[in-house]
Parts: sequence; structure tokens; C-alpha cells
Amino acid sequence: MSVHFKNQLRGYSVVIPPLQALSRDLCKKCIGLEGAKTKVIKGLKKLRMDLENSSLPQGEKEEVTTMINRLLEMAEGIDVTEETTCQKTAGNCKIGQACLALDAAWGLMKQITEP
Repeated sequence: MSVHFKNQLRGYSVVIPPLQALSRDLCKKCIGLEGAKTKVIKGLKKLRMDLENSSLPQGEKEEVTTMINRLLEMAEGIDVTEETTCQKTAGNCKIGQACLALDAAWGLMKQITEP
């Protein structure tokens, strides 16, 4: 598996579980969690398209595609309420200054995937 795809998958596999945990508690109604979920899903779909256009051998492509599909299923399963708002603006956020779902999780993803 190419280093690029391996690093990307490593990043998503680290970011998705905390987002799942946040969706069960603090951030369920938060627009930041919805944004993070959308970013993850779009990123995985783009990664799958990049994989299809890559020159990796078919066996490796199938292996990576399976991993992408598993992560995509996990990301799509993140539970966010239909009507979300910024919980910080509403005065309900207990996290503090940064949006944990959007800022911290996505910052972690960048640290893992960028060389």
C-alpha cells in the first residue's frame, strides 16, 4: 500500500472514534460536529476516487478500498441531530474556546497525515 494512502487511513482511523464519542454526549446538537462529520465523509470519498485513479496494483486497491469503505461506514454512522446550532453561541458548550469536534479532531488529522 502506498505511503500516502496508509497515512490517510491512519489519520481517519484516529479521528473517527472521538467524533463518535462526541456524538453520544456533548456535541450531538453541535454544528461543529456536523461539519467535522461532513469533512471526514468528503475526505474519504475523495481518497477513494484518488485510489481508483492511482497506479497501485489491483490487489492493493481492493485492500485499501475495503478499509476506506469500513471507515466511511463508521463516519456515516456518527449521530448528529437534524437541527444543529453552534452550542457555543447558544451558551451550552462546556468545552471552552476551541470547538473540539471541528478544531481539535481535524487538527489531529492534519498532524497525522501531513509529512
